[in-house]
This record gives sequence, C-alpha cells and structure tokens, in this order.
Amino acid sequence: MSGMWFRLFEAWAVAKLLSSPSFHRAVQTIHKRIYRLQHGTPMEEMGGTKIEKNGPSLLKHFKDEIKEQLKTLPPKRLR
Repeated sequence: MSGMWFRLFEAWAVAKLLSSPSFHRAVQTIHKRIYRLQHGTPMEEMGGTKIEKNGPSLLKHFKDEIKEQLKTLPPKRLR
C-alpha cells in the first residue's frame, strides 16, 4: 500500500516539475554551459564584428605615428 502512495506522489511531483518555467530555465542554462564547454561559443552569439580579435585601435596607431614623426623632426633653424 505504501508503494502506491509513493508512486502517486512521484507522478504528482514530476508533473509539477515539468510544468514549472523555472525548472525549464535551469535545464536550459545547464545545457548552454555544457554545450559551450564542448563546442565553444556559438558563432551566432559572437556577432559579425566579434569573430576575430581586434588589433590595436586606430587611435593607438595615430599616437604611435605622431611620436615617430616628432622623434625625426629636423632641428629648428635660428634666423
């Protein structure tokens, strides 16, 4: 008789769990983490501009070029 109550409780608990949105969010989060560990970040989440790592910025190149030009300036002439 006790086994019958346990089965009834188990069926009720499973039905409640499967109808719960928070349970489905937890399963989705766990699945996403495992997928990322196995396959890396999906390309659709990286976006078009984040596929390759960005190199030095344009501002850094500009500053470096100005520094180089200031190093090689000819000396000022006295008039």
